[in-house]
Amino acid sequence: MSSVEVPQLAARLHRTKLVPLCLPTPYPVGPVWVYLLRGEPLTLIDTGPRTRAAWESLKKQLAAFNLRPQDLERVLITHGHHDHMGLARRFQGYGARVYAHRADRNNLALRRSFRRLNQALAQLGVRAAQRLRMFVGLWLLDQTSLPLKEFVPLQDGQELDYCAGPIRVHHLPGHSPGHLAFQLPEGELWISGDALLAGKVPTAVLEPDPDQPERVFPALSVYRQTLVRLSSSPPQGLLPAHGPAILEVVELARTTLAKQQQRSQLILTHLPPQGCNLPELLATLYPTAAGLRLFLAYSELFGHLLHLQQEGLVRAEPSPRGLRFHRT
Repeated sequence: MSSVEVPQLAARLHRTKLVPLCLPTPYPVGPVWVYLLRGEPLTLIDTGPRTRAAWESLKKQLAAFNLRPQDLERVLITHGHHDHMGLARRFQGYGARVYAHRADRNNLALRRSFRRLNQALAQLGVRAAQRLRMFVGLWLLDQTSLPLKEFVPLQDGQELDYCAGPIRVHHLPGHSPGHLAFQLPEGELWISGDALLAGKVPTAVLEPDPDQPERVFPALSVYRQTLVRLSSSPPQGLLPAHGPAILEVVELARTTLAKQQQRSQLILTHLPPQGCNLPELLATLYPTAAGLRLFLAYSELFGHLLHLQQEGLVRAEPSPRGLRFHRT
């Protein structure tokens, strides 16, 4: 699959004054692309994390255009993860209006029900020591963002004013419940956050459903629907948050979907005849995961098991050591 650098693809836009800005992050995913739309209103799409390195880099790159952070009028958030919205509240304090999807309100506000998450993990058989390490990892992660409790809600199909033409909003849930992409007024290019990444399969994170908090958000199943949508009615190209720009959208969406299906099949084949609980399965497939990566590994496994349950391929039974999953 051929790839093109993000600045090269952005340079093809003539009316839209788009400037990609690359910011460092402390996360394994590496640096993040955020996007400056010069013109009226002066707009930033995603912000990077709340770290000194990201903030100084962002200020320096804005200064190259004789801009200051307080000059920004509008901030659009693709989704409520730290490398995308960590600095949003700081811009809000300068007077910028912040826009995001309502379904990501819990992520944006850093609302974590550790009590509910602790209960859910305990029911899955995760030991107390592992739960504690995961919570410490999540707490450290939350130090790289400022909670954002107020924002202007966006919805699928909405259009936002911009001097070069309207910016269209697309809801692409899965990686998070309220994940958005923004279609630029010139052609069929979308700024797409983590909806699709070249060389990576975005993680479906374990979290409560924003509208029914007593149940788990079916992230993997929802994300597969988004992949089907991207493969059936694709834009000409995607400007993602990580890695190169994406021109073969259909091919990458289908490849990502195939990888998800292969992963589900691998998990299914590792379920022994007598069944096993989630920690036993994780020890087989992710023997070295620790801290935050441990939480992400549990998220992926549980997401696949939930999807396999919906497909009728797996059933769960309670046991003294947590839910045991069996092939049907």
